[in-house]
Amino acid sequence: MQTAVDKAYASERGYSLLELLVTLVISSILITIVIPSYRSFVAKNLQASEINSFVHHFRLARSLSITKETHHVVCPSSDGEHCSPSNDWSHGFILYEDSNRNRTRDRGEVMQGVHQPGHETEIEIHASQGRSVVVYQGDGRPSGYNLTLTFCDPGNQIPPKAVIVNNVGRVRISESRWNGEPLICSG
Repeated sequence: MQTAVDKAYASERGYSLLELLVTLVISSILITIVIPSYRSFVAKNLQASEINSFVHHFRLARSLSITKETHHVVCPSSDGEHCSPSNDWSHGFILYEDSNRNRTRDRGEVMQGVHQPGHETEIEIHASQGRSVVVYQGDGRPSGYNLTLTFCDPGNQIPPKAVIVNNVGRVRISESRWNGEPLICSG
């Protein structure tokens, strides 16, 4: 005759070693497939977010310059207040009205936009050689030549993309340089 204790133990089932091993193997395979896809998904979203912010601010700078007939500067900035003399735009940038046209943000000059990544971005952003500042003149044209900002994923999970500002001030997104050559990520 079975007692109540015997019945309780009889109704409990454990997993066999074989069942645990099969579950572990299936989990390992799924993780091996999912993690690289997830990293690629995250990198692609970070890249798209950074590109959209840049395009928005360049278009805003052009629009403000035309509307107000004043100079507006977009430049890299790591502190969100002053321009950095660098071709590295990865740490953020600022947009301000340059009323005295000296390409330096002075007291009283209106800040029109600031972009500082809220997270430590994994996207590297580098400008064309020698192009660390974009100055939109009162007619909406930037002074100087084409600017190409290259957005690179250091983990090489996704291909690089570029934001190109042409001599007329229009902005476009591209998968190659302005002249059709492939984008090159340093490192």
